Amino acid sequence: MSIKDRKERETARLRHKILNAALRVFAKQGYDKVSMRKIAALIDYSPTTIYRFFKNKEELLQTIAARTYGDLSAKFEQVKAEGEDDPLGTLKALVREYMIFCVEHPDMFRLFSDIASFELEDGIMYERLGGNRNMVYQSWFGCIRLSIKSGGLEINDDVRVFLYLWDAVNGYIDHRIKHALVSRKPLADDSVEYLSLVFRGIEMKKDK
Repeated sequence: MSIKDRKERETARLRHKILNAALRVFAKQGYDKVSMRKIAALIDYSPTTIYRFFKNKEELLQTIAARTYGDLSAKFEQVKAEGEDDPLGTLKALVREYMIFCVEHPDMFRLFSDIASFELEDGIMYERLGGNRNMVYQSWFGCIRLSIKSGGLEINDDVRVFLYLWDAVNGYIDHRIKHALVSRKPLADDSVEYLSLVFRGIEMKKDK
């Protein structure tokens, strides 16, 4: 490995370390209460080192968001690609993938739950984080609308269905993270069982 390659690898490693430290401190102390100096102290570097990579904490936040939304969107696209002509089944798989992702990334979940918000514009649901907004959950809406159209859901309102699912699964995620010592089934199995119960409330009954 050349000296240049080694330096580039070390630089990338340090940048990754800064992002992970920022995510932890944002989640634990609250975004508004965090300074670049606090992040620097957490990783035992000077604030000057962090400013080499990020001009302010908003840029840090947006870099974390881009990484998070990118990873989650890629997982959603994989679910959609593997799904057959079954929008309701794909919706369940998307929601389950979200649940698993969030439980496995508790700092991300705490941070985004605290400062992110939804905006609906021209039928598109955006999630705003700081000065930017993302469209990652629109894949849920596509499946919800197709499920309504095909008669798979009792509630004929895509926003209501989305918020119902959002509230239900985020409550589950929050409790699973906060009460990690409570005995539960493995996440892969428990999420399936939980979603089966949740969807009973909105699926069209077979005898209708």
